[in-house]
Amino acid sequence: MKYELVIFDLDGTILDTLGELTIAFNHALSKSGISPVTRDIMRSRVGNGARNLVKKSIIDHPEADEEKILSDYREYYNLHCTENTDPYPGIPELFLDLKAHGIKIAVATNKSDAAARKLCEHCFPDTIDIVQGHVEGLPHKPDPAIINNMLKTFGISREKTLIVGDSDVDILTADNAKTDHISVGWGYKDKEVLIRNGADRIISSAQELKTIILGD
Repeated sequence: MKYELVIFDLDGTILDTLGELTIAFNHALSKSGISPVTRDIMRSRVGNGARNLVKKSIIDHPEADEEKILSDYREYYNLHCTENTDPYPGIPELFLDLKAHGIKIAVATNKSDAAARKLCEHCFPDTIDIVQGHVEGLPHKPDPAIINNMLKTFGISREKTLIVGDSDVDILTADNAKTDHISVGWGYKDKEVLIRNGADRIISSAQELKTIILGD
């Protein structure tokens, strides 16, 4: 097997979180008197961290308190993040197969670290070797810092590492970290966006990803 470590994005890659993300964000917007956003709008804006999500959503509301909306959103989401959220088909089984073959599994996400860990433990208990979400002082992807830290922790080379994600951010992260990458076609970004940003390969199922990694 070529890969010893597979690093997955979270939102739109291993978990369909869009339902609860939309509910939580609209809860925060409503507390500040701002109209709700649709799932489609939410889909187009996630992936670069909560603060960037807020910035994009209040661009037409200069009077809005960015910090309040961010705080309300994080508070609500951290409490309810496991609701209206499900693994994508085949992902839990894929993780078990990778572990059975001795491949390390990691999750690297721009979602808050607390929510990322809570979600992974809830949906994939005792399965993932490392979960790293955003914490203060750690740059967001596509900065490769989060990936570099994982490679150092595992002692695994870039050549034996694969990054799997659903967005242009994940492609850029892999490019910056100098690892291979595969894009999933079921996530939050259209295939045209992935192709335009240099996707090497776009897969349509977890089984397809298993075949690529394990050669089965």
